[in-house]
Amino acid sequence: MSDFLWGVATSAYQSEGGYNGPGEPQTNWAATERKGEVADSGSGADFWNRYPEDFARCRNLGLNAFRLGIEWGRVQPTYVDEAGPPPPFDYKALDHYIQMLVDCLQNGLEPILTLHHFVHPSWLGTDPWLQPEIAAHFCRYVRETVLYVNRALTDRHGFPPIRYYITINEPNMLVLNTYFGTQFPGRGKKTHGLRTLLEAYRHILITHVRSYNLIHRICAEQGWPEPMITLNNYCSDLYWSDKILLDLLSVRERGIRVGELRDYVFDKIHQFEQAFASARIPLKKDIPYFFGDYLKRISNWLGYKTFIPECFAPLVGELYAAERKSAFDFIGLDYYDPFAAHMFRHPVWWDHEFKNKSLRSWLMNSVTSKWWDWRVLPDGMRFFCDYYSKDFEHRPVLIAENGMALRRRVDNKNTLRRDRMTRSHFLRLHVEEVLNIIRSDIPLIGYLHWSLFDNYEWGSFTPRFGLYSINYAKSNDRIVEDHLGDRPSITYAQLIEISRERMREAAEREIIEPG
Repeated sequence: MSDFLWGVATSAYQSEGGYNGPGEPQTNWAATERKGEVADSGSGADFWNRYPEDFARCRNLGLNAFRLGIEWGRVQPTYVDEAGPPPPFDYKALDHYIQMLVDCLQNGLEPILTLHHFVHPSWLGTDPWLQPEIAAHFCRYVRETVLYVNRALTDRHGFPPIRYYITINEPNMLVLNTYFGTQFPGRGKKTHGLRTLLEAYRHILITHVRSYNLIHRICAEQGWPEPMITLNNYCSDLYWSDKILLDLLSVRERGIRVGELRDYVFDKIHQFEQAFASARIPLKKDIPYFFGDYLKRISNWLGYKTFIPECFAPLVGELYAAERKSAFDFIGLDYYDPFAAHMFRHPVWWDHEFKNKSLRSWLMNSVTSKWWDWRVLPDGMRFFCDYYSKDFEHRPVLIAENGMALRRRVDNKNTLRRDRMTRSHFLRLHVEEVLNIIRSDIPLIGYLHWSLFDNYEWGSFTPRFGLYSINYAKSNDRIVEDHLGDRPSITYAQLIEISRERMREAAEREIIEPG
């Protein structure tokens, strides 16, 4: 397991800074920021300029992997916040991303490249994932980016092409937070309702299938090694919010046609629910749990009643017409608190984060779990890695995100988590579970902690996920010790060193005592 990926995960928009201001690339978040409905992303963590020191930090921590993004809105930018025709590509921006990747590789870090992370350029309009043209737009961006970046890496810099790709980050959260919840911008006229959710999912999955096949085709034509490509979901025990997407992408390799789709999906949810019940994951059964569990049962009932197989007929057709039988090469899991029964908390009246102060918004925000309320259950990570890998022909699994939020506002007012968990303790629990997963012969290829530093969390800087803290009231300098006196980056480095030694010893024992 010497090639096991120990790393961190970031997102371009959340970390780079330099979006939505005057003379800066405009994204679909521009209007929301301008209206004051969310905090301005501003310069963020300024990763766009500070990447050399951040990659050096990762090398010094002993990491060998770094998940970073290329932002579509910077590569094909518009500087006015309005819909319009596709603008030309900005090759200076692509050259900057190439230099970032070169620096990443020079520091011994395997890049895991995300091509879309919730954000799109404003020229696409409010709701591009409801438009069939989105797949063609996205594939043009992917073709230009993958060819230009990899040719530069191989021809100009002598590095191999990118191996790992994530096409679209967390499609389930993108759809739910845009067309069911209110956290993400969007929701143009007549864009609520079940059919809207299904249409958005269909367009996202079709876009993934086309870009997946496109990247494979580009690599084959260029004589580059075969890449590893996937999309990653926010892990959830609500089948309709997570695993169904992978099951839909697998219909061709399982020989499922449109007429069989309903029975196929109902069979898969039954299998999943049985496996989940048998796992006996120790959920915290407080009073909010029973409300969450009840809502999960209602959600499953609604899923059975309202699933419309015909909505996914174009996706099934796309899969059967594609060059490749499969639609993902490995499984990307973002593991936080994936349990629907944890969606509620005991009421808290003072941590409403956003500008909407309506009574309904205030009440809902008071009883729904926030980032810093997410329960810590490392046991569940093994269940999802094991079950998903086995159900998809033992495909390798990458934990593409895993992290824990502290609450600390920009003005540095903060509150402790209910469980008093520190990030170092969280890391100890989850790294130990990673080793348990590996010992169980689950094909886990890597663990990426979210995130290297505190960053912009979709409208707010208050949730803090960083191995390094940032005091945004003063600067975006990286700080080793957080406001609780914890030093999680040092803890992570120590855990990785110890884990590598334990993995090496286990491998040696296996050689000496085969079988």
